[in-house]
Parts: sequence; structure tokens; C-alpha cells
Amino acid sequence: MGIRVRVRLLVEGREVEAVALVNSGFESRDPDICVPLGLAKVLGLWPPASFESEEAMTAGGEVPLFRLPARAEVQLLAGGEVKSRSPCSVVVNPYVDEVLLSDYLIDELGIVPVSFRRGLWRHRSDPEGIVRESEEPQYWR
Repeated sequence: MGIRVRVRLLVEGREVEAVALVNSGFESRDPDICVPLGLAKVLGLWPPASFESEEAMTAGGEVPLFRLPARAEVQLLAGGEVKSRSPCSVVVNPYVDEVLLSDYLIDELGIVPVSFRRGLWRHRSDPEGIVRESEEPQYWR
């Protein structure tokens, strides 16, 4: 099933709420959020005026990623409130259709996986015994 959380992405005066996959396999040296091409277009980020291209090794093989210079913030939403927030870098992957959170950003937001298979998680500030369920997947095409 995987763990999916609701986030608000704020980029250069625009904002979008989306469901993001908590992807511990998305290892990064920065707090990265990977967005599909469809979401990048909604945010007015695609096509970009400038970007850095890099190759990433994924489960499906090597793919090109586009790191955008945009300043961004992601907010973790749960129970009708902002649980945490973090500045982040926006990476566009034309081969994914879900928003992905990197391991670095997962830690910055305080997301604590309880069960990946059952889609259960908690926030580091949650009282003992609070366990949250995943959101339904959201696909951007």
C-alpha cells in the first residue's frame, strides 16, 4: 500500500494541496520533493526558464530529473492543521505520476512510519498511541 500524506506545496506565490508518497527509497542530500510534469505545469513551473539536469538511478533504471531553481516550501497537513513545514527543492520527473517525498524531507517534516504495508504513520509531535492512516493516491497526468 505505501504511506501517503497530504501536503501543501508553496512555490513562488502559488500553492497546491496534493497527496505525496513517503518514499524512503528516494535518497537525497537535500530536502527534495519530486513532482510529476502535470503538477509542475499546474504550478506554472513547466516549461522552466532554467534548470539543472541530473540522472537518477531508480527501480526502473536511470532517468533524467530536472532540478528547478524555484524557492519552495512544503507543509505537512493532518487533522485539518499544518503539522510541520520545511523549505524544499523541487525536482521534476517526467516518468512519475505521484508526488514523492525524499528521505531527507520525510525527516524534516517529522513523518514517522509505523507500517508501510498498512499505510500507517504518525508525526513526531503526536501523543503516544496516535496512529494516522494514509491518504488515497493522487495521480497527476
